[in-house]
Formats: sequence, C-alpha cells, structure tokens
Amino acid sequence: MQPVTPNTAPVPMPLPAFLPEAPSAQARAILEPAREVPVVAEADVAVFGGGPAGVMAAVAAARAGARVVLVERHAHFGGMACAANVNIWHQLWSPNYETKIIGGLAEEILLRLETMNAVRKHGPNGRGHYVICTESAKLAFDDMVLGSGVKVLLHTWLAGAVRGPGGNLEAAIVENKSGRGAIRANVFIDTTGDADLCARAGAPTQTGGQDRKCQPPTLCFRVGGIDGEKARAAGVHNTVIQRELFRGTMDYNGGKYPTFLWGAKSVWIDDEQMLAGTRVPGVDCSDARDFTRAEIEARYQMRWVLEKLRAFPGYEKIHLVDIGGQIGVRETRRIRGEYAVQEHELLEGVRFEDTIAQGVYPVDIHNPDGPGITFRNLDGTEKIVDGSGHQTVRRWDGRAADAPKRETPCYCVPYRSLIPQGLTNVLTAGRCIASTHEAAGALRVMINAMSFGHAAGAAGAMASARHDGQVRKVDAQVLREHLKREGVPLLQTARELEPAAV
Repeated sequence: MQPVTPNTAPVPMPLPAFLPEAPSAQARAILEPAREVPVVAEADVAVFGGGPAGVMAAVAAARAGARVVLVERHAHFGGMACAANVNIWHQLWSPNYETKIIGGLAEEILLRLETMNAVRKHGPNGRGHYVICTESAKLAFDDMVLGSGVKVLLHTWLAGAVRGPGGNLEAAIVENKSGRGAIRANVFIDTTGDADLCARAGAPTQTGGQDRKCQPPTLCFRVGGIDGEKARAAGVHNTVIQRELFRGTMDYNGGKYPTFLWGAKSVWIDDEQMLAGTRVPGVDCSDARDFTRAEIEARYQMRWVLEKLRAFPGYEKIHLVDIGGQIGVRETRRIRGEYAVQEHELLEGVRFEDTIAQGVYPVDIHNPDGPGITFRNLDGTEKIVDGSGHQTVRRWDGRAADAPKRETPCYCVPYRSLIPQGLTNVLTAGRCIASTHEAAGALRVMINAMSFGHAAGAAGAMASARHDGQVRKVDAQVLREHLKREGVPLLQTARELEPAAV
C-alpha cells in the first residue's frame, strides 16, 4: 500500500464556495419550542458590547452610582482596538493643537497606557494622534472596568430582546457556555457597533448610505523583520507600496488591489509594524454570511500582500507576527434616532444645545465599491486618494484653493443622536449612533466612541435613578454639567453663544 503524500499546497480561494448553501424550501424555518429563560443578572444599567464605547458607558454609569452589568462576546474588552489590532487613536486637541476638545474617560485610558509606557504620542507637544500597544490596552480596560465596580460577562453573545408595552425594553436575551439567559435592567445601552440590541428590539435602523452600501472592513495584521533604514534609503513607504500593489492584479481573485494602505510602527519593537493592508468591498458585516466572507477573503488578500511586500527593499525578511482576531468593521447598521447628525453640521462646527461630545477626526470615506478614499477636514480642505495612491487636494466649501483655511475647532454631537426611535429606556453609543453615512465617516473612530460612551453611561445612570429609566427625561444641561465635572471640555452651546438680552 502506497503511503499518502500530504497535500501542502495553498488552497485557491473560491469566493462563494465556502458559504453554506441556501436551504431547501422545505427547510426554510423550524418552530422553536417555547421555554422559560432564567434571569442571570439584574442591573440599573446593562451595557452590551465591551469595546471602547461600551467600557466607557459602563464605567461612567458605575461611577455615577448605578449597578452595572457589561456583556462582551470576546475574551477581553477593547473591541476593535484589542481584537482587530487597530493601534492608532485620534487626537484630543483641536486641529491647531491649541484647544482641548476631548477629555474625561477617553483621556483617562490614555493616561493609564502612559503609566505602562504602552503609548507613543505624535504631533506638536504630543497633542496629535496616539499609537498604542493593543495588548497592554486589554489590561488598562480591565482596570477601568473592574476598578469602577462593574459586573461583567465575557464570551457572552446578545441573542434577543424582550420588548414590553410602550417601547420599554424589559430584558435582553444572551447566550454563553451556561446556555440561554435574560438580563433585566432599568436602562439598556447598545454599544455593539452594529445596533444589534436596537434591531432585535424592533427599533428602526439604517445600513450604509442611501444605496445601503457600507464602508468596507479591513483586516489588520502585524509584520516583523522590517529593515527600516534600508527601506528609507530606498524611498520605500506606504504610498510607494500602495502604488506598486495597484499596478497588477491579485492572484486569489484576479481583481485590483482595493485597499488604502496605512499602518503604524509598534510601540515596543523597531522592526515591527501594524499594517491595515486589506479591504473587502461589497459586504455588510451585520449579516452573518457577509461577515464570514469578509474574514476569509481578507486573509487571502493578506497572503497576497505579504508575498508582494517581500519584493521591496527592507521588507525581504518580513514575517507574520499576528493577524487580528476579527476584521475591523467601519460601518454597518445605525439607529434611526431622535436626531441624525449631518455631514455639513460636522464640517461647519454647528453647536447644539444638547451637545454631549465633541470631535475633530475628519470625514473619512473608504470607497464602498473598491479602491479610493476621501478625507474632508475641518479646515475646509478635501483630499481624494485613488487606488494608485495619487492625491487630489481641493476645497469642500467651494472656496478658492489658496483661500485661508477654516478655523473650526471641533464638531459637536447632540444627546438626541444617542436615543433610538421607538424605545423608551435604551441609549446607544459608538459607531451606531444616529447619523448619515457621510457623518458616520467621522464619528465612527474610537476616541469619539469613548466620548459617546461616557455620555451614554452618565445619562443612563441619571435615567435609572431619577426618571424610572426614561432616557428622554434626562435634562441635557444637567448631563452636560456632569460631564464637565468629569473632565469633558464641552464648548458653549448655541444658546450660550447668543447675545444676552438687553
């Protein structure tokens, strides 16, 4: 009998072949028997999703005196920062680095990372963006959550919602190793990123833009063995790599490289870099089949990128260090809220009477259909980068190219945008708050998500303690003053800017 020779050849990627086939007409649905679900936790405030927004919501609510339960599907907190290798966080200061725009809990996590020597500051006086050690961030998030008295459930998935009369959410259903259970609370906060809790409770949501297309997700990975001096001497940087990768076609599917390549050097190791080197167009990661396809295709795309990278000076001996445990999702569902933030309101720095968070990250739209990215900045400029890395710079405000730049210090986010339509005791935070597709391109980043979470947690504690869980009864001015006491540097509101009456 001849010995079997192991097959070690790479498997070509058959895009649709690995997804389950559509069921037959006879197997389209089954009837699940009714059953009694045990209550596994009770709280004043229950938070679903332990990413940056969820951690800050849970911490803010607990520090305000609420009993808090935080539910997270991964083994750790930190969301895409820690599960997807996204190690760049945006700045806390205005575009001119002169005015503090973001503080509070978002600043606290950065200070905690500083004490671990696990963050690198950029920009004038360290007021630009931050590069973090994503593994150390897991520990910093642990300290914030547990040190604030939050009760936690890890490896636990949100599975459903029980809605009572009048839009009041009575319980959230979860699944974990112990089986199925219910969590009851006065206030629920949806920080799932995909508005999962709101969707399961029957609240209206929207996906992507008007055509329902979402910004494509990116799988981040880390490579080691880079000879930085050799690469610099040869003039090799991400834009050069982008241009060269775009020249040909990818071997796994015959398509053009669809990615805007970016990355950041490791905090600890000089020859190691995180690369956001993939992008999967045409998927909605709130759909299980699309989510699965995105994960698999991104890894095949990453293989092609790694092979091509080794042809560049300084990259000949690179090796794969780590692949993100999940693809980084930019956009899926958002709630239809009491107010949807518009792109022009962000770019023009409109101030709301109920502003509870501020930001400066630009409107950043990755082309949903393929290569290319657009940045619209608060200073009035717009930069469009095509698949080859070529940049076109112009004004989005219609002014001449040489006109003075705008001096907008930040944009503002109102409390109303955290409140989903149709539900009375639910708030949202993170990238699923109410906004247009374009505005979401600026709001979705983690520093902003932390600010929204801080506000939602404080508001949730107030609603539970004073208003029987009714989130619309929270006085936005009281909430603003609470946030200011906790280090959130909110600018004056539109009403406060009006001339005083004579």
